Amino acid sequence: MRSGPFRLSSAERRLWKDGAEIVLTPTEWTLVKLLIEREGEGLSRDDILDAVWGRHYVGDLKIVDVNIRRIRQKLERNPSDPRHIETLWGYGYRWKRSDEQ
Repeated sequence: MRSGPFRLSSAERRLWKDGAEIVLTPTEWTLVKLLIEREGEGLSRDDILDAVWGRHYVGDLKIVDVNIRRIRQKLERNPSDPRHIETLWGYGYRWKRSDEQ
């Protein structure tokens, strides 16, 4: 699967940006895969939490934000001005379509 400079291999559970592999934790991998598979679609924090951590997760919703921040540090040239993972204030996140990046 491709999105802009990224190539995602579900079979290998690996992600590359411009040909260079990006090492992700299992949780980061699941979160990036979810976002790329639903490219252009806004996902609420609750939707992300359910998909990545499961419906029975007991804890703070901020775990989503913390993991997004870590992923941005690995994927983005400038994590403070992200080009790939967009924050939807008061809602959640969206992986920008390739033509928006």
